[in-house]
Amino acid sequence: MRNELSIEERLKISRPVIGEHNRDRFGVPVIKRVTEDMIDFRSIRPLNIQNLSRKNNNTDKLVLPFAYDERLARFWNEPLKYIPLFQSSYAVATLDFSIRENMAFPEYLHNIYKNRWLGCLWQDYGITTIPTVGWTTEEWDDLSFSGVERESVIVISTLGCKRNPEYFMRGYNEMIYRLAPSLIIVYGDMHSEMTGRFINFKYKESFQPKIANCSQTVLFDVAPIFEVRR
Repeated sequence: MRNELSIEERLKISRPVIGEHNRDRFGVPVIKRVTEDMIDFRSIRPLNIQNLSRKNNNTDKLVLPFAYDERLARFWNEPLKYIPLFQSSYAVATLDFSIRENMAFPEYLHNIYKNRWLGCLWQDYGITTIPTVGWTTEEWDDLSFSGVERESVIVISTLGCKRNPEYFMRGYNEMIYRLAPSLIIVYGDMHSEMTGRFINFKYKESFQPKIANCSQTVLFDVAPIFEVRR
């Protein structure tokens, strides 16, 4: 008789999927496709999740989830507590929990599951939720790209990719092949070899510096949609 639950079984018990969401072969809940007509890209402004506050007007903000895992953990540990905060924003990208090629399978799966599970939860509460996608090495591709429907709008980050552009582009091209995203929101600098349809937000644009002695913030114009073909 087996005495211990698998990581997939433990996740299903501790964080069951709410609402009508499919699961993939890893048991990862699948975030419903986000189409371009769901978002007015001319009006949104990027906001890093670390600056998201109930004190501000977030109705035109696309919340970008790039922070250290310890800062993101609170949203997983108390998921219902922050629903009203995310509902106050225009749209939210799913949390970018770390994935690394040297992780054990349970840890890698756990961080992918957290990303997708929270996205499904937020969708069930009426929040426009865009999947954030990341990758590592080829042996992890099946899991890295799980839980995301094809032809969805997605978010990726290029922060740090200049240190190993070949590593980044291998995973990027695999992501294009597997997910065929209709639009890619890029956080960070564009890579010269990337192809597709894009909106590009620079890192600094998601942090709104406050003007000295003033409650106003500096707003940045949204980047236009553009396409790169080769």
